[in-house]
Amino acid sequence: MERQQGGQGRRTRDNEVDLRPRSVVSLSLEQSLRASDEILELLPIATCVCDSAGRIVQFNQRAVELWGRAPQPGQTHDQFTAQCRFFASQGEELPRSKLAEVLRTGQSVRNEEVTVEREGRDSIVVLLNIEPLVDAQGRLVGVINCFQDVTDRKRMVDALDRSRQDLRQQEERWNATYEHAAIGIVELDADGRFLRVNEAICSITGMTRDQLLGWQLFGRTHPDDRDVDEDLYRRQVAGDLGFYSIEKRFVRPDGRVIWIAVRSSTVRDATGHFLYGVRVVQDITQRKEAEERQKLLIDELNHRVKNTLATVQSLATQTARGTNSPEAFRRAFEGRLIALSLAHDQLTRRHWRSADLRDIVQGATAPHLARSLDQITIQGEAITVTPRAALTLALALHELTTNASKYGALAVAEGHIEVGWQIERPPSQPAMLKIEWRERGGPPVAVPKRHGFGTRFIEGSIAAELQGTARLDYDPAGLRCTMAIPLDAATPHEDAAG
Repeated sequence: MERQQGGQGRRTRDNEVDLRPRSVVSLSLEQSLRASDEILELLPIATCVCDSAGRIVQFNQRAVELWGRAPQPGQTHDQFTAQCRFFASQGEELPRSKLAEVLRTGQSVRNEEVTVEREGRDSIVVLLNIEPLVDAQGRLVGVINCFQDVTDRKRMVDALDRSRQDLRQQEERWNATYEHAAIGIVELDADGRFLRVNEAICSITGMTRDQLLGWQLFGRTHPDDRDVDEDLYRRQVAGDLGFYSIEKRFVRPDGRVIWIAVRSSTVRDATGHFLYGVRVVQDITQRKEAEERQKLLIDELNHRVKNTLATVQSLATQTARGTNSPEAFRRAFEGRLIALSLAHDQLTRRHWRSADLRDIVQGATAPHLARSLDQITIQGEAITVTPRAALTLALALHELTTNASKYGALAVAEGHIEVGWQIERPPSQPAMLKIEWRERGGPPVAVPKRHGFGTRFIEGSIAAELQGTARLDYDPAGLRCTMAIPLDAATPHEDAAG
């Protein structure tokens, strides 16, 4: 694919070396990035870009909010953070910022947490992802720094730990509770048979008092938790343990599995002989479910943030390698960020469970239909795709649309694009989602002498992310792209099963 550059009409091909002096490239990088400030505002995280000398040449509002102030023009990152102190996750003070290390070594920093002490403000914990930017000759021209305040997340984890400590203290007080306490109390003999129970334990277990009396202690303990509790109780009866606490699962007669917290102690006579055991029982099912939901939310948040950071950094790195001027980098990187942002919007509306394939196609192509919506026809049955498929397809379609607007059907008023899909279920073979992109009415198409980033991305991402294939056919009448993706990799499981 050829690209037209500037008013001089000079044409270059992807990956050609820019022979201009490095100082000119550096200045153009700063000027180009300053012209695209609005793009960084699309990102859901704080982001800044520095040139090879460490000067902050671009940043978004999220970065200003996290910093608490904006850098002065021409100020380096070291100058801007001179009053800050940086500490690693283990507490040791760092001699300088991680960004300075990347500029010095050229090595990426990924998913590192750093505590930042800011003069006159509270300390914060920041998740850093810093990627070097290199030009087509492999020279370092700057870095892109994506960072996020994760202080609240750490506070959430600390609060969860404190809630567990509070529960343990509360269980100690419950040891003296009597018959009508709101928690279950059980007295049992050395063999684990129930001697006395209160009303609360009947409610917890779903069994009557008569059913419980004479019942063996571990009769309805979940099989995976039984051995540990039996061993601890045996040691307690023998006098090796004074008391113990355990959380375990209990199977009610109706088949429902609940979580209970048990604090077990013993009563002995003056000679130390075992008389009976006392177990205080609390239903902690809601707490366990809440903890699991909270853990899933934290894990999901971490997963999404890291995936977003990885995608942005990969796009920046690959775009820098595939362009031979800062202006070309800015344009290509800007378009890919917009495509990524639109796909995120589609997924957010469905709570990141799935996205409508038609919405993904329309979102990827609409920004390029400058003349008329009639230039594109979209056909296909209603189908939802997974978040991974949505992001991959959105970026692949963006590359196809960008190429069409520059060199293909969207470059002329008479051009037209047809996008269609269908599910194919061949006998004795996995079902496939087949997506076809066909251009017509544009300039004649020729097989390129070399493949650029767009072609490599389309073919590579469909294979790596979705275990499918993408084939580009350079028909003189118009470019065709056929993508074949296993249905179980493209759609949520319930859709694939249908």
